[in-house]
Amino acid sequence: MPQTPARLRPRTRAPFHPVRILLACAASFALATVSALGVGAASASASPADPSHADATPGQGTAVRASSSVSALAGQAEQLIVVPVTAGLEPTRVKGTIAVSGKPEGTVRATVNGRVILEANAAAIVPLDESVSNADVLGQQLTVGLQFIPVTHTMCVVSNATATLNNMMVDFSGTAKAPTTVGEFFPASVPAVVLPVPADPGADVSAAIMTASAAMAQRYPDAAVAVVPEAELVARVATLPAGSRILSVIADQGETATKLATAADLPQLILSGHDEQLRTAARALASDKTALAVTSSVTGLTSALPAAPGLVQSLKDLGSTTLKLSGYGTPESFVGVTQSQFGGPVSSVKVQLKGTHTAVPDNAQAQLSVFWNDYLLSSKNLDGGDTFTVDAEVPAGQLQAKNGLRIRLAALPAGGDCTGPAGVMPMEVTLDTAGSTLTAVRGGSTKAGFERFPQAFGQSVPVAFGDGNGQANTVNAATLLASLQRDSASLLDPRVVGLDALAGSSESGLVVGATADVANRLSAPLRLAEFRTISPDDVEYGVGASAPYGVLEAFEQGGRNLLLLGAWAPEKDAAAASTLQSSLASHVGAVEGGWASLSRNLLVTQPSGTPVLLESNVLVPQKAVTDDYRPYAWWIGGAVVVLGLAFAARTVLLRRRAQAARAYVDAEQKAGQPADATGPTKPGHGN
Repeated sequence: MPQTPARLRPRTRAPFHPVRILLACAASFALATVSALGVGAASASASPADPSHADATPGQGTAVRASSSVSALAGQAEQLIVVPVTAGLEPTRVKGTIAVSGKPEGTVRATVNGRVILEANAAAIVPLDESVSNADVLGQQLTVGLQFIPVTHTMCVVSNATATLNNMMVDFSGTAKAPTTVGEFFPASVPAVVLPVPADPGADVSAAIMTASAAMAQRYPDAAVAVVPEAELVARVATLPAGSRILSVIADQGETATKLATAADLPQLILSGHDEQLRTAARALASDKTALAVTSSVTGLTSALPAAPGLVQSLKDLGSTTLKLSGYGTPESFVGVTQSQFGGPVSSVKVQLKGTHTAVPDNAQAQLSVFWNDYLLSSKNLDGGDTFTVDAEVPAGQLQAKNGLRIRLAALPAGGDCTGPAGVMPMEVTLDTAGSTLTAVRGGSTKAGFERFPQAFGQSVPVAFGDGNGQANTVNAATLLASLQRDSASLLDPRVVGLDALAGSSESGLVVGATADVANRLSAPLRLAEFRTISPDDVEYGVGASAPYGVLEAFEQGGRNLLLLGAWAPEKDAAAASTLQSSLASHVGAVEGGWASLSRNLLVTQPSGTPVLLESNVLVPQKAVTDDYRPYAWWIGGAVVVLGLAFAARTVLLRRRAQAARAYVDAEQKAGQPADATGPTKPGHGN
């Protein structure tokens, strides 16, 4: 994922404070006189991971590259890559390279659907080139496994080396068989799905295409899901591997229908209909119940939105059907936990783990520790029985969009003597995955920005288009939704709404094709006008008045979270704005890690540059932003003047009162003084 080398800077959000607003206004007016910086950003780049490559025409024998590499830690259970096998094709060879990092002591093992195809002494590089056949295919899938079995010198020391299978390829022979039923159109896995968008889609077609994009991303998480303008379909599918699919959505005023066809020598499914029925039919494509469609066309396809996950999830619900730790030393297990697995954003999580363990021998030691994102939650000695319960609470500051729950057993044999052979009466811990639960509380825990998505949506995603380019906006929105869906445990339910409806609601949503007016209306951090940046210590980025740019923004507005895709370009280069938005949407969907690789709250790109991640606090406030504060400044200025006049009036009144008091005291003192020598003589005195 292209990123700036800048460190993540914490950004706090606080209620408006009069002094802060006044200072912000003053700073904004002062900064307006500073010249713009035009230094390009240095960014660390990572080449996008192409999910599949084809070395032959569609339908023919081809070599398929797996969507990503796979790594196995020393002593870890077998790690798997699943390769789809299209009906009519037979896999012939599996190729790749196994690289071992750290100390290569032990054995690397590769399997295909459980059959060992390679077992060799570990080395820095171990080539993989082995024959396979249809006998290794199960459920139209070829499952390749990797395991690193280390040499254990003592019963306590475990190697920290890692074996990684890179650039895996599968050669096929034969000719792909075209599906003859709607059910066959959706096999267990496919390498790629392409969704063409017509030139002028209506709101119902746009909503259905976005829904279908999310449905395919959820059903085929390892497939490349691409959304393209209809005119680019043939060029886009020309290099796709056999088994790829084309899914088209068209408007039709009749009953919702689904039928098979062929386009560009690939199987095509055409979904037709109108209004809300078209969107619900597209949603139904996410379900494996499509296998019930045993004809080449069906009508009335529909599906209800699956229920959102609850706030209580067991380890089994989170995907860990079994969880066992055994041996001496520090064996551990990892469980991935996302906020979306609780149906939305959460503010805290309570962890309760239950299980059993073998009896701890006399003079031996065993301890179970629980970590959350490498933060130690709890640690417990295993003694006094064969069952245990661990209760711990995750601090709000440790919650992220994607988290890791790590459970570690630390065990020493009797007397701490590790010189004995491995596997002699090892300690063993088995967790009750159904009874071990994570209980969350609804709320927010991450700062505003990309890290709040997709969980901020829950399931419902209102999508508004900022301009009238329906085709480009649909392509970009559907591309972003496919990327968001890969990080969402719930099936996202996008729908097209008017910009006024979204702006006036309290729902989190997505805005695509945003203009400057839209960005101003929604108080976006970057207002789609020329802007300048302050140069912090670790990143410099500048956009001149004549340089177009595109931006994807994630921000909080009115208590809800919004994503906004837009661009700015001079009037003479308006076409660049559409191109830049498309490049950003494609960039997010194509890079390794997808949505999860985004951080901060702005992703900015220029025609000649690589997209960079920025914090909005590195931007010099734009005129639109300072205009937002100007009413506050006038009110505060007026209040200051009024307070100043009141203080002056009070001072004058106090001075006058003090003068009057002094005059009164002087008069009293003067009245009480004795008569002088020239006054009348006292009685009884003569001359």
